[in-house]
Amino acid sequence: MRNLVLLSNISEDNHPQLENRIKALLGEGSFKLGYIPSQSDPQRKYFNYVKEYFQSLGVSDFLYFDADQEYDETLIEELKTCDGLFLSGGNTFYFLKNLQKRNLIPTIQDMVEKGKLLIGLSAGSIMMSKTIKIADYIDENIVDLQTVDALDLIDFEFMPHWGVQQPRLEELLEYSLTNQNTIYTCYDGDGIVIQGDSIEFFGKVNEIRNGKLIEMNWSGENE
Repeated sequence: MRNLVLLSNISEDNHPQLENRIKALLGEGSFKLGYIPSQSDPQRKYFNYVKEYFQSLGVSDFLYFDADQEYDETLIEELKTCDGLFLSGGNTFYFLKNLQKRNLIPTIQDMVEKGKLLIGLSAGSIMMSKTIKIADYIDENIVDLQTVDALDLIDFEFMPHWGVQQPRLEELLEYSLTNQNTIYTCYDGDGIVIQGDSIEFFGKVNEIRNGKLIEMNWSGENE
């Protein structure tokens, strides 16, 4: 059963019901979280920020797994033993190229299939879709990535940071017509939780479908 969390950002402003939902997914016992950054974080600046956040939710065991310059193949088996994974934010094209280069997509898909929790932040959430085509609207393809096939875990696309991306609305309406895909827009602090076939929206998550914006004011309710 899929256990997925799609976030735009993490901060003290996160929707309180969303945080409670994540806590419930983490469970009461020990939980080991594998952190995969979009690119190397030699000073562990972003890793430590995320680590502190999840420590506040009760997680005490972490694995930093670099798919970029510090890649260590010997850590693959330890990564597979993690109870969940966190895919960081960053440049979506750069991130996906690293996952493709290290052949990590099948590993992540297999872990999700086994019921392990997958949490994505911004780029990490975008990659849960079949492709990352929508990343063209927020990121530059700095690595000339040719194959944009991604994790294929969800049947919609995700647009984070809606507070600053709203000026792209007309382009995204057209995109939804061309690609015939549903897009969920997410403000920082809000998010989406998927368990099996159930989907929950926390905060003001809106839907773009068939060239129309459907405004929804969900707050932790099932679709």
